[in-house]
Amino acid sequence: MMASRRRWQVLVPLFAAALAAPALAAPQCAAYAQELALMVEAAEAARGRVDYLAPPEDRVAAAHHDRLALVERDNADRLGRLMASCGWPRASVEGVQAARDAWLVARQREHDLAFQRQVVRQLELAVLDGEAPALHLATASDRLAVQEGRPQRYGTQLRQSGACTWDYHPLDDVARVEARRQRLGLPSLESHRHAINAMIISEHCPAPGAPATRTGR
Repeated sequence: MMASRRRWQVLVPLFAAALAAPALAAPQCAAYAQELALMVEAAEAARGRVDYLAPPEDRVAAAHHDRLALVERDNADRLGRLMASCGWPRASVEGVQAARDAWLVARQREHDLAFQRQVVRQLELAVLDGEAPALHLATASDRLAVQEGRPQRYGTQLRQSGACTWDYHPLDDVARVEARRQRLGLPSLESHRHAINAMIISEHCPAPGAPATRTGR
């Protein structure tokens, strides 16, 4: 009886906090979509000024690189605070475009592991509710796993293994990976690897005597 009472003493405040959270978060979450749109716009503007072909000694180009890094870091901080209060933007509430914008912002700081862990946690909840694309979760989860030295759960990340070949970063049990990919509607690991390598060979490693495929037109 005492154990049951103690359990309810713990659970009741948690239930109350869960019920109160949406009301408390509502004022700062109302402009979630607009905030995300501004973040994407700021990053695109900064990225448009970067000269990726400039030599290292070009001070103007270096300043633009630094500005882009600052904008992306600020965006990650802002999205992190919003996720802490509002969760991942919901397609049914903030809109599909807001969810896409959040994904674009999340990808800007791929090497910020603390931020990426937060992204994966929030995407897990959103996908469970049907409010975010499962492919976004798969990609974010695998990118984080690769950076942390863990095997991929979905097989979305490849690395160059030869002059004209790419192969997967370490994978979880292959049968389980294939099952997860099937649930997401993704092709088999072998089909995906074959498609990637065919594209690489076509664009960058033509057969001897064959003209290289020109891209960027």
